[in-house]
Amino acid sequence: MIRAGLRIGLDLDNTLIDYDRLFGEIAAGRGLIPRDFVGTKRDVRDHVRRLPGRDGEVEWQRLQAAVYGPEILGASAAEGALEFLRLAHTSGAELSIVSHKTALATMGAQRVNLRDAARGWLRASGMLGPDAVPEENLYFEDTRADKIARIAALRCTHFIDDLEEVFDDPTFPSTVEQLLFAKAASVPGSRHRSFASFGEIADALIAD
Repeated sequence: MIRAGLRIGLDLDNTLIDYDRLFGEIAAGRGLIPRDFVGTKRDVRDHVRRLPGRDGEVEWQRLQAAVYGPEILGASAAEGALEFLRLAHTSGAELSIVSHKTALATMGAQRVNLRDAARGWLRASGMLGPDAVPEENLYFEDTRADKIARIAALRCTHFIDDLEEVFDDPTFPSTVEQLLFAKAASVPGSRHRSFASFGEIADALIAD
């Protein structure tokens, strides 16, 4: 069991939600990458931005609006994430999701509410609910500064995020244990504790 009394905050995109496969599928369907393309979301982004004869940045923004909006239900949960949330809940930890996510994105002539889409994915995945993260503990913030302020206001003991720049921000509270979700046992040059899976994070919180 994870130690009781912890207040664990979690990032959403690329932490609880794994978009790698979905970005590849949607990009290939739009002819932005070859059908046999193999790579992560970052690899897809870099390829799309370099497309010859097209405005790659615009194509990338449209692709993001689709994946984070109407196509989001096709995204995968990070391996072990739901099990981690349920274990932490059962152990008595207080769980919150704090996401830096704008409310709306433009996809052609359509305006897409990204926050509603993300909330729908969390409910469908079982991560938002009585056995995991309570609905009232889901927070969307407009800026990184707002996200960090929310983490401080929640008095999190631990925060899990895939972005080192969140932890490197000088305003990030020093009292919060920083857990970098990196899909790798270690990140070269990083000064943060990194974890390749939610199973590793659970083990660390048991041992702490």
